[in-house]
Amino acid sequence: MKSAVHFNHPHMDYFSDELLEALGSWQKGWRENQNLRLSLGKTLQQAARSLPSEFRHAPEMCYRKRFIITGEYVDIFLNDNRKEEGVTSWTTDLSFAELFKGLVREDAKHVAIFCHKPNIDEVVVNFESLWQSQDFISAAEDFRRRNGVNAEALFHFRASQAEIVLNAPLRGSEVIAMVGISSQFDELCDKTGIPALERDRLLKQLREKGIHPSEPRYTYRAQAAISRAIKAFLKRR
Repeated sequence: MKSAVHFNHPHMDYFSDELLEALGSWQKGWRENQNLRLSLGKTLQQAARSLPSEFRHAPEMCYRKRFIITGEYVDIFLNDNRKEEGVTSWTTDLSFAELFKGLVREDAKHVAIFCHKPNIDEVVVNFESLWQSQDFISAAEDFRRRNGVNAEALFHFRASQAEIVLNAPLRGSEVIAMVGISSQFDELCDKTGIPALERDRLLKQLREKGIHPSEPRYTYRAQAAISRAIKAFLKRR
């Protein structure tokens, strides 16, 4: 495919078909195929390398939600306190990170939210900045009119996910929240000595206050929970 039509503006030269295709392919996704993710990330990193700094800057903090499976604790929480993942999607919107892909997954032991302040050399591309540029929008619309590869995926998300693509490791020291599931309600009552006759009333009161025992929820600033998770992991090794 030929390069995008150039407009009489210096920024338009950066928005080639190669870049637009790489952006669309990245946002189309990889369906948990990590080899495909690595390939798409490498292509995007190469295509975005010539973008001006205004499209490769990062705000103070970025967030990434991660389902952690058995075998990943050592790299993330122990050893060098880092797990290299290559190019990955982060977000500047903490609320979006919380909701993304739910709270539980069968193969995951824990869910964690990481908060990272990126170095400039870790930033691949900032989608929010792109969609704030009328030059980018014009180039993307032209790309879509010409049926560019994965153009529709690019327009499907736009900047709705507050996405920023980074090449940054996961660090246990940057976990700000974890999802945990409390003990079953009756088990909690047994531990605290609450009589069986009182439990229905208590459960109703809790639910009226928006508290649902045994359902997954985030624990923020969860250093104590993280410490317990690490100790439990070490005991099972």
